[in-house]
Amino acid sequence: MKSFCIGVLAGSLLSLFLPIVPAFFTVFLLLMLTMWLLKSGRCFFAGAATFFICWIWHYDAYQQAQQSLLASEQLLTGTVLGSPKHYPEYSQFRLQLDAGAAKGYQVQLNWPMPAQLPQPGQQWQLSARLRPVAGVANPGGPHKEANALQQQVLAQGSVKTDIAAVLLNQRYSPRYHIVSHITQVTASLPTAPLLLALSVGERQFSTQLWQGLLQSSLAHLMAISGLHIGLIFGWGFWLLRLLPLPVAWSALRHPLSLAGALVLAFIYAWLAGFAVPTVRAAFALLLLVLALLQHKSLSYSHYWLLLTASLLLLEPFFVLSKSFWLSVLAVAVILFLLWQSRSKATGWRSKLMLFLRFQLSLTLFMALLSVLMFGGSSWLALLSNLLFVPWCSVVAIPLLFICVVAELLAISGAAWLWQLCDWAFRPLLWWLNWSAGQNSWWALPDLSWFVVAGLVVALALYWLTTRRLILCAVILLALPLCLQLVRPAQWQLHVIDVGQGLAVLLQHKTRGILYDAGPRYGEHSATAAQVLPYLRQAGIRHLDMVILSHDDSDHTGDWALLQRQYPEAHFYADIGHIGIAQPCAAVPQQYLGATLNMLHFDTNPLLAKNDRSCVLLITVAGWRLLLPGDIGRRVELQLLQRYPDLAADMLVLSHHGSNSSSHFSFLHQLAPVLALNSAGLYNRHQHPALAVQQRLDTLGIALLNTAQSGAIRLDIDAESVTVQQYRAQRIPFWLQKPVGNAETLLTTR
Repeated sequence: MKSFCIGVLAGSLLSLFLPIVPAFFTVFLLLMLTMWLLKSGRCFFAGAATFFICWIWHYDAYQQAQQSLLASEQLLTGTVLGSPKHYPEYSQFRLQLDAGAAKGYQVQLNWPMPAQLPQPGQQWQLSARLRPVAGVANPGGPHKEANALQQQVLAQGSVKTDIAAVLLNQRYSPRYHIVSHITQVTASLPTAPLLLALSVGERQFSTQLWQGLLQSSLAHLMAISGLHIGLIFGWGFWLLRLLPLPVAWSALRHPLSLAGALVLAFIYAWLAGFAVPTVRAAFALLLLVLALLQHKSLSYSHYWLLLTASLLLLEPFFVLSKSFWLSVLAVAVILFLLWQSRSKATGWRSKLMLFLRFQLSLTLFMALLSVLMFGGSSWLALLSNLLFVPWCSVVAIPLLFICVVAELLAISGAAWLWQLCDWAFRPLLWWLNWSAGQNSWWALPDLSWFVVAGLVVALALYWLTTRRLILCAVILLALPLCLQLVRPAQWQLHVIDVGQGLAVLLQHKTRGILYDAGPRYGEHSATAAQVLPYLRQAGIRHLDMVILSHDDSDHTGDWALLQRQYPEAHFYADIGHIGIAQPCAAVPQQYLGATLNMLHFDTNPLLAKNDRSCVLLITVAGWRLLLPGDIGRRVELQLLQRYPDLAADMLVLSHHGSNSSSHFSFLHQLAPVLALNSAGLYNRHQHPALAVQQRLDTLGIALLNTAQSGAIRLDIDAESVTVQQYRAQRIPFWLQKPVGNAETLLTTR
């Protein structure tokens, strides 16, 4: 069994690197192969083959359902899932389909100005414009396509308002009733977002609170998973053991307590909406309880392998989830540390030292995993976990559970309990708000897997060997890290994938200049969702300048958020309502050895705002990069007259590649080696325009578009410019959209 589980794990990791998913008929060949491998005792290979069978089966079913749905023009009939989000301009919700070939799958819908707000449990019949799920692709950012596979979401789109939607049925949702009630009860409490997140799994966090969770490394505390499910199980088991039972039932006290505590844990998982981390934690607990009830003795390693393999076989798409690997590896680390701490400490000092050593080792291991998966970690992680994991586990969260039970049972004094619970969570709220203002993220975006693996081995040796060997191992394994940290600095230009908008970062070491801040439409802000995480992942600790080209929401984004996160940044824009901004003409010409030339700026209110864009020419290590904003052909021709010798090696296309820009004469004189474009996949404007692409082809100018390439990074030195496309490098390889030029590009003088 152990070899079989290891085989499943190996097969799941191998699947990430395959270029395509094998055809469905491969299942039958693998089935026969698996039977032969099992019969011949080759359990490892049988486990790998079994995973591939489950994986191909699930993916083929998903693809067939998706193709059938997108090809059909019939009305959609389905039930609203979860808690819809309502904004002034639209409502956003998930619809689980009740009929057709895609029955049981989900679609993500936006409903512009609905006459009746969709609520959980409602069954609707409606018409929608659908397209495949596609998201932006940035290092350290979410993988929307992979998340859609895990959550069984086939498509995304918007409800058609010209065809009347029909409410077919209003099903009672007890969970929605409980969530609404607790939301009302806690609305006046300062810690209401924390209370909702930990009681019913509704994370209604502000941008500042999200930043605080990230900077403090306490996001795991707000996602209902193993810690919270385990607390419910542990407290429930302890309380059930105290209940008086007849003497004749004394032999059943232990199994009844286990079963009862498991039921309580599953009730809590249901209350949390059966989110993916919650389901994984509940399944792990179920596996443990079944083993205990059957008096099976499982070693730590056997339990971990059985748990991981079972989850991957039941839901093969967990292999795509970073949170899955982070959680199962965290469990592995905890089990490893428990195995090493088998001896019981005597005395409070020994127990305290054992606890501190455990927390330090766990934090270091998890920091390395964070570096490996997210390109960095927070230096506040150890202090945050030492302070608030024990406090929340022993005091705050148990008190919250008591409040929820008291509220549901309508016990008198529940309001007083909520006040007490609010005070218990006040220290955590203060810490998160304070952490939000700290730049505590330590980014190592280029750290190789070999270096991280070496540091993990060094930590393992700390537990398994003597101190003399530790010193030698740490020195030897830390050398690659030291070389990585002292590598020569180089300039980098990043075109961040923000969809239909623009955000360009010029970086030197940990400092940078941001040209435009991405789009903001209503409640959606790419500044918060993509730009800030990208700056953090790239290791930007000092944002020196923010240049906003012109007054369009797809360029200005949430500039105020940038100002709060980087108060030292100087803003430049010819936009009247941004009072803190200096005019574009004031942009300094020299920046850390780079030359910044503002070629065009115009504050004439009679001129179209696109043509008032601040046009910036950057010269770095002899290479010229032109950022023209959204100027049209008229301004492009004016620039040619004003600067007869104007040329550029790299060009960001004007107005996202619109046909109203990129005049042939402009492109011909600039003669760039590479044109970069920022546009959204499936955008309704069809940017870049076909005519612009034809002009670029005629002039022999290579084009890279964020819609296909994801984030684009240019590594610049005096001799060459290396171009990296993130989508072409992101695993799993078989899930990437086709790109026009997937290999790394190299431009030399």
